[in-house]
Order: sequence, then structure tokens, then C-alpha cells
Amino acid sequence: MKKLIAGFFCLCLFTCFAVVIISTPSNILYFLNWGEYIDMELVRAFEEEHHCQVILEPVTSSEAMYQKISAGTTSYDVVVPGDYTVHQLYDEGKLRELDVNNPNYPYLGQYKTMYADKLSDLINKYMVNDEGRVFNSYFAPYFYGTYCMIYRTDKPEVAKAVEENGMKALYDNSLYTSTPRKGMYDTARWIVASDLLANEMDPNSCDLKGNTTANDMDTALKNKIIADVKAASFAEFGNDQLKRNVANGSLDMCFTQLGDFFDTLYLVYDEGEGDSIAFNVNVPKTTAAFFDSMVIPTTCQNYELANAFINFMMTPENAYQNACAIGYSPTLKSVKEAYEKDAEEGAYYYGEEGEENSLSMKDFLERYPVYLDPLGQVENPYILQPKSNQYLTTCESIFNALA
Repeated sequence: MKKLIAGFFCLCLFTCFAVVIISTPSNILYFLNWGEYIDMELVRAFEEEHHCQVILEPVTSSEAMYQKISAGTTSYDVVVPGDYTVHQLYDEGKLRELDVNNPNYPYLGQYKTMYADKLSDLINKYMVNDEGRVFNSYFAPYFYGTYCMIYRTDKPEVAKAVEENGMKALYDNSLYTSTPRKGMYDTARWIVASDLLANEMDPNSCDLKGNTTANDMDTALKNKIIADVKAASFAEFGNDQLKRNVANGSLDMCFTQLGDFFDTLYLVYDEGEGDSIAFNVNVPKTTAAFFDSMVIPTTCQNYELANAFINFMMTPENAYQNACAIGYSPTLKSVKEAYEKDAEEGAYYYGEEGEENSLSMKDFLERYPVYLDPLGQVENPYILQPKSNQYLTTCESIFNALA
């Protein structure tokens, strides 16, 4: 899903999950993460520095992370769920506070000031407990971004509709003289959120009036979303392949996350086709933000090593290396500054100076300012909030009704 080179990832999975190993380190860190969402060179460096073994288990969703943590079968030490799952785990008492006062982990102690200002604003607004207090000492934001659209720039009608109408371009066929080929993720909650955002509504709404506090979605809203999605005539429901299909022209647009655009951009350059890019990304003014965070579950068996690992990944030079490898927007102010410094010093985002298939860091940041400032054009960004099992079941029933 991210920008990590696939061949290395397969090798790393073999290393992490090998049944027979020559020696077993006394320190083991059980790490639950999205697939291809970390630079494995950093994992190996951490193992060498701390004389330990990191056992990495990949999953495909925050919901799967939640289920694995709740099941308790494996005592995971570090997990990287999305924001609303972090909130749910915290509310249910399933997270340990990070060791923010330990001088051995200096970057954990900077949790109030180290993150991008707009990300900090989101945290202060949404990541609060029942007493109204921010519980930001329980998670370390890893990458962030927005829900957005990738679209073809060689289709003038499509480009105009997306750039002028945002998420509405996914659903309103009256914007086109013929129906474009549109892609949507087969994630039920994302389908619901995209339709609500297209209608300028809070993506957590439970009824047509925009109420977000009910335990379930009412029938009227459910039926409207089903009707909207059917009328949109999506050509494909899928997952990470959607972004590649826009890049290769088999789709005209798709709903996705911002980091997936940069992942796709890098892969196109990697395939030697950087001079023929005919797709772009649009972050609508009305959308939802997201941030994945490193957390320590209460089932953790190696608390000290878990904190050391999170501190290691939050060290500015490591966080910068990880951002360059993965392609999602960095959360740290220091990493943003490092990108800007490299741009001024003539570094390259891809390739080297003089190569035909190359892109300078300066050109990259000028073309895609949303990389370092995902929320720059967003008015009052939302985030998806924890929902009851009833609400989530209703979202699934909406998706099932589309078959």
C-alpha cells in the first residue's frame, strides 16, 4: 500500500515470520502494522541498536487491529491503528500511556509541541476523553493526511468536475456528458463517509439533519446513501488497485487517502514513466482528515522496548527517512523542515540531476504542496469518530445492498 519496495518487503516478511531461526533474541517486540508501512531498514537498525527481534505482523484495516488486540491471542507491544480506533481503544481502557516523562525517550516527552500545527488542532479538538481532556500522551501520530480523490488530468470534463466540485464529483452524474469510470473502496465506512461528505455533511452523521450522537444510523439516511451510491454507477469497488487503475487510465477517478496518491506517483517514476503522468490529486474543501498513530496496548509484555521503539521512530532523522520511504505526509514539524531544506539544497525526490526520469524535491513540493500541508485548503476538517457496533453493522448493510 505504501512506497516501500515490494521485493524487500517479501524478504522482510520471511525474516519476521521464519519458523526456524538460528538464535532467538531475549528481547522481542511484537509489532502490528499496516502492510508496507515502515522502512524495514529502520526496523533492522532498531534491532541492532537494542539487540532485539521485531516480529512484524501486517493487517489491512484498523478494525482488524482492534479485533486482534481485543482477542488477546498475541501480546502486541506496538500497534499503528487509525485515529478513531485509537479513540475506541483508549475509551475501553486498552491502551497504556507512553512513558513521556522518561529522559531515555526524549522525543516522547515532546508530544505537545512536536507535531504539525494543523494536526495538533485536530488532536486537541477530537482526541478528548469524557472529561474533555486531551489524551495525547497515549499515542504518537505516525503519518497523516486526508480523504481525497485521484483523477485523470487528460479528461478535461473529469478534471473540471473534480477540481470545482470536490467529493460531489463522485456522485453527481449531471456534471458529465457521459458517465466517467469511477472507483470506490470496498470499505463500508468509507463509502458512507464519502457520500456524506459529497452532500456537505459530517461523515459521522446518523440522520439527515446531521446528528452525530445517535447509537445507529436511521432508516431515512441509510436509504438515501444506498440510492446515492447506486446512482453514482461506480465502475469498480476495490482497494489499493484503484489508485493504479487511475494512473494507468482504466479509471477516471477514485476515492482514496492522500498518501496513496504519492505512493502511486513514486511507483510511476519507478517504472520509468515520470514524464507521462496524466493524473493528479484533489483534496476537497469539505473532507475528513486521518492520522495513524503508534500506541502501546495494555497487553504489551515489553513496555520498555515498546517505548524505545516509538521514540526511535519519532527521532527526526529516522522519521524523515521513514517518510521518504513510505510517502505519506509526515507528522513532525522537524521532518517538514528537513524536506524544505533539502529542496533548497537541490535534493531530488526521485532520481538524480540530469536523469530523464527524475523529479527534484523543489519541483515536487511546488507541484504538490498538499504533501507537507494536507489540510491547507480544507475548511473545518472532520475525522471519523468511534461508532457503535450497530452503526458499523448498518454501514456494512449499505455495502451489501449494492450487490
